[in-house]
Amino acid sequence: MNRPKLKMLQPRIKMIEDTRIKMAPPLRLSKRTGRDADPRRTLPLNGAAWQRLRASVLAGEPLCRACAQRGQVEPATDVDHVSGDPSDNSTDNLCPLCHSCHSIKTAMDQGKRVSLGCGLDGWPIDLRHPWNAKTPLLLRPDPRRGDEPEITSG
Repeated sequence: MNRPKLKMLQPRIKMIEDTRIKMAPPLRLSKRTGRDADPRRTLPLNGAAWQRLRASVLAGEPLCRACAQRGQVEPATDVDHVSGDPSDNSTDNLCPLCHSCHSIKTAMDQGKRVSLGCGLDGWPIDLRHPWNAKTPLLLRPDPRRGDEPEITSG
């Protein structure tokens, strides 16, 4: 029994001449932001070395240093670089602070206006507040005019 051979049909679809596959653009790494964007930072904040250093600072001084200076007792939760240089991780440059004090100090370091409020005696806590100045505000030189105020007696 001889079967007749089937004839192969010709394709009806024309092949595309450009057979290159278009590739998706390469993925871009996201830019580092916030604290990790500082190129001076030598230890990544989520790294084991920083976590050990942070834990040793908090174990050595478990209370917020800024609150302790004001006579308050608050547990320290954050470790701050006193000089503002994140590459200096010496123990003299690391200060334990509560989250509130650390946020205030960071905002002040970035040049933002910060209100610290008043103490129990009603006086402003911020030593740079005009009420805490040694020279009264009316007797200070006016920086807009660049002159010294005249103090007259009498």
